[in-house]
Amino acid sequence: MAYCIQDILDNTSLQTRLLGGAAGVGRQLRWAHVCELMDPTEWLGEGDLLMTTGIGIPIEPQAQRLYVRRLAKARLAGLMIGENMQAPADISAVQAEAELLGLPLLMTFYSVPFSAVTRAILDASKEEEYQRRMAVSRLYESARLGLQGLGLAALLKRLASDVRSRIYLFDARNLQPWQDDLDTLPTSWRDALGQREIPDAVTRCSDGSEEALVMALPSTRHCHLLATAGELLDYGLLHHLVGVLGTELVRLQAEHQRLLRLGSELLDDLLQQRLTERSAQERLAQFGCMVEQACLVVAKAASTEQESLKQRLARLDAGIAVRLQGAELIALLTDPRAAERLQHELDCPFGQSNPLGHALRTLEALREARLALAHATPDRPLVVYADARDEQSWLPSSLDDAARVHRLVLGSLADYDDQHGARFQHTLRVFLEDNRSWQKAAQRLNVHKQTLVYRIRRIEEITGRSLESTEDVAVLWIALRCADIARISD
Repeated sequence: MAYCIQDILDNTSLQTRLLGGAAGVGRQLRWAHVCELMDPTEWLGEGDLLMTTGIGIPIEPQAQRLYVRRLAKARLAGLMIGENMQAPADISAVQAEAELLGLPLLMTFYSVPFSAVTRAILDASKEEEYQRRMAVSRLYESARLGLQGLGLAALLKRLASDVRSRIYLFDARNLQPWQDDLDTLPTSWRDALGQREIPDAVTRCSDGSEEALVMALPSTRHCHLLATAGELLDYGLLHHLVGVLGTELVRLQAEHQRLLRLGSELLDDLLQQRLTERSAQERLAQFGCMVEQACLVVAKAASTEQESLKQRLARLDAGIAVRLQGAELIALLTDPRAAERLQHELDCPFGQSNPLGHALRTLEALREARLALAHATPDRPLVVYADARDEQSWLPSSLDDAARVHRLVLGSLADYDDQHGARFQHTLRVFLEDNRSWQKAAQRLNVHKQTLVYRIRRIEEITGRSLESTEDVAVLWIALRCADIARISD
């Protein structure tokens, strides 16, 4: 049991009595220290007992009140004054303010040395230190269980019990749980952390009612731990805790990366149609994949670094097989409901196929997902193929239709590019994306405006369509969208 103010009062050898602040006698004592400065809070903090002969206590009543308020704000355990020493003769303002704020005000008999108080706290801390050593032993027993596959959520609960604290593992970027099955930070802590930059180094913070230690896990970027400061937890024990969790996260990352690699190989075999239906069914079953409800999703992930992408995918426990093909991300989801979570995590447009139904329908599902992706917008970043077929009817309903429309409208321009090594299709795309602004398009293409004028005139000659005609512009734009759907490069 932690040593507190009441234990000092109960220790008859310390000959100490309470003058005020009875509401705080249950406060835990971390340490006792002598300080005679006018502002002892520069050197003392939460849980410390300030011992003074009274030199630093002001004479004026208002100054005495401010003195006590500073101590209370710094969450000191209490104030102990040596009797008949150098304190002002009238400390009634100190006594009244201490009573008001619930800060224990103690008066110690003249003949009792302050060192006796410190020694009493030190003796009590020996038992606490023994409990800390036992907590370290429990931590590493939990680590052993973690290596045997206990799971992060169960491990975190064991560790919280080991150190007698509440522990939260969260993403420093958005203060959300690091995994969906972990406890969410209480609102008071989200508010407290949201008002400050969260450093990687260990720091002590408060939500207004209790203190906690916050520290980044060196093994995993953006992953932070918050542990409420219980009876046992200190900086040393915190580092043991972080070490155990860091080891578990590295193990989980390695396991997830292995599963992602196996999933990528399976997805490639399915898309290349290298498997019989039976072998495909068996390998999908190894991922716990029910083909009746599984689906494919496609996203353009060109702006995402692959290594960062793999780390984020590793955090998603959706039973996914993922393959990166250039700027395209293809994922096989065992549960279609995971698509929304995956899209939110990667923050880019997604197209989702209908359920597979059977193992060898993967290639058709990929076409469906790509067509659904063509209907995605910033306001609707995730589109399901079944919902997209009846929307934006001016877009083709199949890859073959998309290729046919592109060939009909821009086939001559594509042939010219192939034969002459030109990039007129790309020029046309940039010009239309910039709403036919000569200056913006020229800047994006890094050419002179007159060069762009020449290219546009040649495009009009080759395609037989005018970029001054609204109808022709609409047809050309639809043809370019069809090229995107059919994956025809500029």
